[in-house]
Amino acid sequence: MAITRSVRSLALLATWVLSAACATSRYTQSQIEALPPGVKGKGGSRASLEIEGLKLAVHVLDRTPEQESVRSLTLRIVFDPRELGYSFDPGQVVLRAADGREWRATAGQYLPLYPEATFELAFDVAVEAETGVELVLDGLARGPKRLEPVTLPLARRPGRSIDRVYWLEVIGYAMAVLTYPYGGM
Repeated sequence: MAITRSVRSLALLATWVLSAACATSRYTQSQIEALPPGVKGKGGSRASLEIEGLKLAVHVLDRTPEQESVRSLTLRIVFDPRELGYSFDPGQVVLRAADGREWRATAGQYLPLYPEATFELAFDVAVEAETGVELVLDGLARGPKRLEPVTLPLARRPGRSIDRVYWLEVIGYAMAVLTYPYGGM
């Protein structure tokens, strides 16, 4: 019992010291909540997927401080095909609300994919906290064969980031002062 109380006290003290030594900010950001059956990968604000041998990463770029209004949704999709022959039409990607409204990314055409091919897609809508939307990732093809679209649910989640760690700066300054007689860092 005394050990448990000591561990809790130590954890509380460590949390207080760390939070006092850091500048943090609260934000909200859209995240991919789940992946459909048959799709490998993991969700989040930076999701990794593999669709029929095509690896891709989706980065959600709508991180907004809590006190500000939510901006429109922008996605960065980075492709990593294992072999040549894949193509992508960003104009076929759709953001769909629960009530059936749809928003499309900028119109496009099928473009060949190569390793590290990057596309930024902007939608003139914001994902709000109470409403769920779906990202329909369409426009993928392998040779002449179109790949089935993949539907990814998006939701808005709160977060907290460490913006600045003061104690690391103190250590850096101390190292600079201590090593100054020997030529500095």
